[in-house]
Amino acid sequence: MTTAAPGHPRASVFETYLRRQSAVLGVIAAAALLVLMLATVIDVLVRWIARASVPGMLEVAESALVVSVFLGLAWTSMQGGHVAVSVVTDRLKPPLARAVSVVIWLLNAALLGWMTYASVARALQATSLHETRFGLVQWPVWPLRWVIALGLALWLVVALANVLRTLRGAPAYGDDADAPADV
Repeated sequence: MTTAAPGHPRASVFETYLRRQSAVLGVIAAAALLVLMLATVIDVLVRWIARASVPGMLEVAESALVVSVFLGLAWTSMQGGHVAVSVVTDRLKPPLARAVSVVIWLLNAALLGWMTYASVARALQATSLHETRFGLVQWPVWPLRWVIALGLALWLVVALANVLRTLRGAPAYGDDADAPADV
């Protein structure tokens, strides 16, 4: 059983939405990676030329790293980019392999649910305290707590969707060779 590309009549509204949202966050994550690289290069050049650091560049790089990692999680999962070892399930009969996949996705969803809950609680606390990081410049940290929560929440949605897909006998997102590579 294959899935249809977004916009295809067989693609559900939910699937199209999930693919697009993960792709949008993936693009933002890629842009944040570029910001991280530019911040690092600029800081290194200024240190080499002026023997001094650019104030706030470390904070920009740290923030870009958080955005890049957490907003890219769902898209990476949709593309099958996370590490997966199928040495056991490849040797099982299809019904048993599917049952094992369901259990694994359920465990994954449970862990991501707990992580999302904890990160939302921490983001709420950080927001109420206007959490900042003190270095050469005062840098707000609380928005990054929400980035973490958002990235984990969308990854949780992908994991739950994979539970349902696997239960229906469809391949999990990223396991489907016919799925479109880009959205």
